[in-house]
Amino acid sequence: MCKFWTDFFVYVRKLLYLCSRKTVKMNTHRTHRIYGKRSALWVLLFVFDFQQSAFSLPHYELAYRLSGTGGMIIKDDKVDQWIGRPVLGGEFAVEFLPTGRWHCLQQWNNASIGVGASYLNLGNDQMLGSAIAAYGYINMPFYNGKHFRIGVRPTVGLAAVTKTYANTLPEGYRLYEVARSADGKLLGNWSIGSILNAYLALQLYMDFPVKDGWEITLNGGWHHISNGSVMHPNAGYNMMTAAVGVRYQPNVRRNPAPKPDVPRKLYDGVVKPWAVELSATGAVRQNYYRDNYPKMQFFGAAGVKIAAYWVPVSIFRIGLGADAFYDGYYASVSNSVPGAKEAYPDAPVTYFGKTYLKESDQKNCFRVGISLQPEFIIGRLTAGIHVGFYVFDPVKNLEPYAEAQAADQAGTPLNRGVFYSYDFTKASNYQDGWCYMQFVMKYHVLDHLFVQLGLKTHGARAEFIDAGIGVAF
Repeated sequence: MCKFWTDFFVYVRKLLYLCSRKTVKMNTHRTHRIYGKRSALWVLLFVFDFQQSAFSLPHYELAYRLSGTGGMIIKDDKVDQWIGRPVLGGEFAVEFLPTGRWHCLQQWNNASIGVGASYLNLGNDQMLGSAIAAYGYINMPFYNGKHFRIGVRPTVGLAAVTKTYANTLPEGYRLYEVARSADGKLLGNWSIGSILNAYLALQLYMDFPVKDGWEITLNGGWHHISNGSVMHPNAGYNMMTAAVGVRYQPNVRRNPAPKPDVPRKLYDGVVKPWAVELSATGAVRQNYYRDNYPKMQFFGAAGVKIAAYWVPVSIFRIGLGADAFYDGYYASVSNSVPGAKEAYPDAPVTYFGKTYLKESDQKNCFRVGISLQPEFIIGRLTAGIHVGFYVFDPVKNLEPYAEAQAADQAGTPLNRGVFYSYDFTKASNYQDGWCYMQFVMKYHVLDHLFVQLGLKTHGARAEFIDAGIGVAF
């Protein structure tokens, strides 16, 4: 069948080409009309060329998923009062299944790649609204047998929400003002500051074949929506959901494909057994909702990373690296310091008061750390969680604000070592601490060139989302 379509597109292309080359003499009015027709022929020619190319690519199989979803938003101090009905929605997805030439997926027990879209009603139409997400994911089976499959599904994408901090503030309040009720509760949606957000999910799934390519599917797990501190407030939504649906695979008899004869140990692929990688990234962020006053204000951030990697097995590698970070917020005087606004009227100040900054100093913007970098390998894609600690961190003695201020006024500034006790979960002890994490994805566009997307956090609190480029040696 594939050969038929390839030949068909070749013949149609020749016909369209001959028609587009035909020239005739005619008046100006008719000339415009024929040029329009000729343009349409060239468009069709392009489409058929594209189709011909697509059909000449290595063959793949498709499967389709449709499911309904239910769950709840995990409570926190920003969203508690707005949680009402359960989260309800649905998903449609298309999956690309491995064939004999997709070795990178077959090494993962015949994993499959999917693209999907979801709609979620967040349970409070007035304050939380709805979310629409588009994303890609990978089905990574633990067990892939005849009667059922079970595995894990990591997901990355984008989500648009209908309700944000800006459009849920009570009438009369402005973006830089704290809206509270008479009993001190925050008013408005303090979880989301932007319409467009990142969407992350990690789910456990099970598929049960029924008949002729049809399957019953179950899945459940964690979902997260936030913008990575690009715009505040940014507490985000964390949800636990469960879903049930159907999956249809038209050519079920041809799958799963047999595993390839590829060594499970070191191999000479795009990701080498030993490699050194150098990357540079950039980002923008806000630190607090009052960075929107008197006008929308963002701070630049950047990172440079060098790391050495070793591949013990073909699907996994481990690296050790050195990281340097720049965060433009820390060069700004905090308006939480009394008189700062009057003393520095032209300074790029922020109202965020977690860090005790008395003067603008670029030195505070730089941090250096060492990190352990485990990453999974799926063909040209690598992804993992980098965990590190700071060896140079000027602001560690300036957080939390109240403690650093009291120490400074007493004439005994804080002098913390590399490792120290802290609790970043408490608002009264609001600080980053010595440990940081980066969720990183890299795609090797060439053997020695890759693009990178990441999220840097301290615990569950995002610092920034960055993107960049790197080279592999």
